[in-house]
Amino acid sequence: MAANAKDIMTGSVAGLAGVMALVGVAQFMWDWAKRTRPEDIKREEEIEPKDPFPMLAQKAGVLIGVTPTEKQETQFAQYVTVGLGVTMGALYAVTARRWPLGWLAGGIVFGTLFWAIEDETMGPVLGLAGDNAQYPAEAHVRGWAAHVAFGVVTAAIVKSLGVRPESGSRSVGRNGARSRKAPTREEIPTTV
Repeated sequence: MAANAKDIMTGSVAGLAGVMALVGVAQFMWDWAKRTRPEDIKREEEIEPKDPFPMLAQKAGVLIGVTPTEKQETQFAQYVTVGLGVTMGALYAVTARRWPLGWLAGGIVFGTLFWAIEDETMGPVLGLAGDNAQYPAEAHVRGWAAHVAFGVVTAAIVKSLGVRPESGSRSVGRNGARSRKAPTREEIPTTV
């Protein structure tokens, strides 16, 4: 069965939960880094004095001729964060039917791709983040871990809500060997 509106809605809900996990993990790791590695946090704040999404609000404001207030920047950042999570969750659900990995490995890979595209590529390209080479390695690891949390939570919810690989999709079995999905009753020959 191909992806449908139900898959998209399932993925959107899963992406909302996934983005809550992303934000929670990112905040936890940021707070931990502030206590244990304040010199790295100071360096990060010098490279990136403002969070990327409020900066995006400022850039969007310039395009439409307004200067957003701090409250509007914060609201915009929340909308963008949730919107990205919902969109990426829907994308995961649509691709999950053909995903060659199980939900855990698939979630890790999907979260890693999300991190590479959003944090490591789009942020610097759009001028929302500094040069990646200037950040401490720990900053990249924190971003990656938060996005992996997104991927794993999203994948787990998508799977638990019934989005499964299509018949004939290959997946990785428990022992790491690639295996074919068990045939349905209709696929089993009845005559010899």
